[in-house]
Amino acid sequence: MKTISVTIFLLFFSFGFSQQNDEFKRVKMYFDSQKQLIDTEFQKKYNSETNLFVKENLKKDYNYFIQKIDSIRNVAYLGALIRVKNNEGLRNINAKNDEIEFQNVETPEFPNGINSLREKVAELFYSDGMITGGKELNTLVKFVVEKDGSLSEISANGEIPAFNKQAEIALYLLPDKFKPGTINGNAVRYMFKLPIRMRW
Repeated sequence: MKTISVTIFLLFFSFGFSQQNDEFKRVKMYFDSQKQLIDTEFQKKYNSETNLFVKENLKKDYNYFIQKIDSIRNVAYLGALIRVKNNEGLRNINAKNDEIEFQNVETPEFPNGINSLREKVAELFYSDGMITGGKELNTLVKFVVEKDGSLSEISANGEIPAFNKQAEIALYLLPDKFKPGTINGNAVRYMFKLPIRMRW
């Protein structure tokens, strides 16, 4: 069973324009709809079957098929990650940095607090692609909370590249926005540092 330990450190930086996670939403919506269709059809077939041996094999087939669908979904997420990072990089080439002093900053807040953020990251983390042998994996994720509460510039730095990519994807998949950071009541861009440790 995986455990997650997340510590939040807050630092302020300036970056370019915001990147919404629309790429990830599209992938998620597509695969969620396909999975729903599979679930519906499987349930019909399973409920209509009277032979217990056949029912048990249907369960095994279903679990195997869902595992494969999740693996394909993860490949699609990796493609979305590449596209998002390329778009952010292109936008930042000519972007003018916001010059804001680091004082009197009210930090961004995630809905229902930091524990909720930890839980959602753990839920969204795709662990099936990891072969760890019980080893603890670590990475440091940096991300910008934009003025509208969305996330951009998500970057993970750890020893295992696959673990880094999964951490970045999990952050881009967060369904909820942050309440943005402010200075004197005005929304500002704010960077979090998020160390993540997981063990399976």
